[in-house]
Amino acid sequence: MARCRSHSNFHFHISHTLPAGPPPPPGGLVGSTMSMLPSSSESHIAKMLISLFLLFLSTSSTAVAADKAAQDRECIVTAEAEPGGDGQVCTNSPSSSVYVIGDIHGDAICAVSWVNRTGLIANLLDGALRSSTDPLYKKLNDPSEWIWTNDGATLVFMGDYVDKGPTARQTVEFVRELTIAFPDNVVAILGNHELELLRDRDARIPPVERYSAYSYATVHPGDYHNYISSDDGAKRSDRAMASSGVGTRDLDDKDDLVLDLLYEANMEVYAHRAHSAVRVVPSLPDNINTRRGIRYAITDIMPPEHRPLVMERLAEYQDAYLNTFRSGTPLGSWLEKRPIVHLEEGVKTLFVHGGVSHDIGKSYFSKGKEGVETINSIWWENSNEGKLLDFLRGTSNSDDDLGNVVYELLTYRGNHPGYKNWESHGTYEDDPSDSDELCETLHEMLGEMEGIDRIAVGHTPEDEIRIMCDGKFLALDSTLGRWIRGTGNEYCPGPEHFDNRKGIDIPRSSRNGKYKCDEVKEVCEGQIVRLDSDGSVNILTM
Repeated sequence: MARCRSHSNFHFHISHTLPAGPPPPPGGLVGSTMSMLPSSSESHIAKMLISLFLLFLSTSSTAVAADKAAQDRECIVTAEAEPGGDGQVCTNSPSSSVYVIGDIHGDAICAVSWVNRTGLIANLLDGALRSSTDPLYKKLNDPSEWIWTNDGATLVFMGDYVDKGPTARQTVEFVRELTIAFPDNVVAILGNHELELLRDRDARIPPVERYSAYSYATVHPGDYHNYISSDDGAKRSDRAMASSGVGTRDLDDKDDLVLDLLYEANMEVYAHRAHSAVRVVPSLPDNINTRRGIRYAITDIMPPEHRPLVMERLAEYQDAYLNTFRSGTPLGSWLEKRPIVHLEEGVKTLFVHGGVSHDIGKSYFSKGKEGVETINSIWWENSNEGKLLDFLRGTSNSDDDLGNVVYELLTYRGNHPGYKNWESHGTYEDDPSDSDELCETLHEMLGEMEGIDRIAVGHTPEDEIRIMCDGKFLALDSTLGRWIRGTGNEYCPGPEHFDNRKGIDIPRSSRNGKYKCDEVKEVCEGQIVRLDSDGSVNILTM
């Protein structure tokens, strides 16, 4: 059952809800009561009965919560339901609230589902397509028909729209359309995966050295086809169609074969624990530096008769992928203009994808909003593909250290218990002992950051949202994407792929049986939050 969990005074409780049952008539409960009462000279009796009924409701602990904060968090049944949910949306929001959606990672279905879950946008979905079996992102109304329902609310996305899932392009397009349709209400910050994508565009980086060439955790093979053909059946605005940068040709049977081969080859990589030795590239250069552990191209572990085809198509896919996000393209320019950090002054919360170290917090955010604007402005000046690599390397004309600051803000995990050795050794403690120390450091840092009482981050996934340090630190990556939730950082086919390949025997495990793809579910799981101006943190589930 969908529910709102309130974290008020840092103690969870489930808010009061109306008993389950059919929704009231269109005129509301009072209106339906009046329609059943006489309209003759006994109307004064009707008024008295209504008054007594309303008095009863006002004193009922079931219908009305004991305080206004609880009233604001009341969940009521609505007709706007998402697949897998029960139709409940928390609608009684206070006048100032911030809904926050964590890392989506290439799952456009769940991106749409979670936005729909907030209840912030009317007419998001085309009612005529409600019974269709098409993916949810193909049922969107044109953005010109969307209606924002709560002028006092803001929606913040925490970054990592791309990678690990097969519909990254559709996810980026959807979030982009939201920011265009509602520029005063929707904020989408940059994630580290978008940063790596933007950096990969630089021609000085050889294909084998690109972040997107890893055989895990980056570009999902199922996403490649989205950059070749734009015929995905989605109902999108002219802006969105222009933004895709795709449509070079129609996909054919050979493309389906190549995708099957990529999935099979990656399962062999995982079975032999060769993640670091294999790169998803058409071929390795003759002068490859094997000291980095790179031994094979993904095509080297495919049947010889298929290698020429895969080499040709994979090169095409990867060029189309990067070209879609070039500077000057709609999607590339949009990513370049994402803020690195965002301050919501109404809830005094700083949003950043990775985290904030003590040194950066004191050095760059002691003046609060001014520091936020400085970081974002410098990023925007250097995010173009002609400047970005030098900026991140510290060899540009701007402040030599700011490229490192931006990178750290998107990747830092040191605010989380157990991650004190992550930056230096890449290790994590299952039973962390540094929680109190971290909270003490966080409180000290926040005391030196003007207008910032709380830090909210994504990037570090768990099954649920974590609220720590007396509510001053919010870890909001609850693995919302179905692929990362189902198969982690490894590339496996999901239900949509099996539907598309009906009649074809698609392997689900490696040849030696040592690796088997976990199931990718059809329902979206995880949690999102609503932050209210009274300081409460409300956790929303499907």
